Amino acid sequence: MDNRRQSTGGRGGGGGDRNNASGNNANYTGGPGGNLAALDWVVGLRIRVVTIIDDTYEGTIYSYDPLTSTLALIQSPAHPPPTPVSENANVAQSYSPQDYRILKISFLKEVTVLSAPKQRSVAQPFTNAEPKIGTVDIAAVAAREKDAARAEAERIANKGVDVTKEAQDIYDALSRTMKCRWHDKQIIVLNEVIIDEPYTVDRVRSKNQNALIHVKKVLEGERRKLETQRRAATPLSGERKGG
Repeated sequence: MDNRRQSTGGRGGGGGDRNNASGNNANYTGGPGGNLAALDWVVGLRIRVVTIIDDTYEGTIYSYDPLTSTLALIQSPAHPPPTPVSENANVAQSYSPQDYRILKISFLKEVTVLSAPKQRSVAQPFTNAEPKIGTVDIAAVAAREKDAARAEAERIANKGVDVTKEAQDIYDALSRTMKCRWHDKQIIVLNEVIIDEPYTVDRVRSKNQNALIHVKKVLEGERRKLETQRRAATPLSGERKGG
């Protein structure tokens, strides 16, 4: 039986003769006769594809998504690096960097199965995957998502609304050493010191005299630094440029 199939477009990858996918290997278990939701038989197949503009790509199927009708290929040598000696070894360390190519099924006009992977287990799905698919730590993913959302919220809160660049520069400089937040266009430092526009030392006020003196001293120093940086970045009016 010919092991080629013709794509009929974005029908969840169901186009063409799917029964040919395992035709190269009589010992290949699983197979295309099963439910589309159980696609572990596809993962690990080494294939050659020809696109509708006659580009040819060869690689190993890393994933196949019937919802978006896309195929992900690992474009690497036919013989991958050796697997770890121990099942508990770090799998990622056993593989060199890979190139991945994502293709739309409707963009393909011909798919040829070159070889099927050695089945390591018939009881568990996706055992043919290269690189080996590890367990996803859902709790860690949720924690990273929460941390990212918190960091983004802090980034937005630290950006003044309708303030000048100088005002934002002063805020950023103060917030490196003291807790700051915006209240409209006022800078609130340590929750008890208020700096009003134009953010000069004489515009600092607080009922806490110790905090007031400290913030004034820091503000004065940061404004000097910013002024020095501004002057260094501004060329002298009589300076000649070029030859």
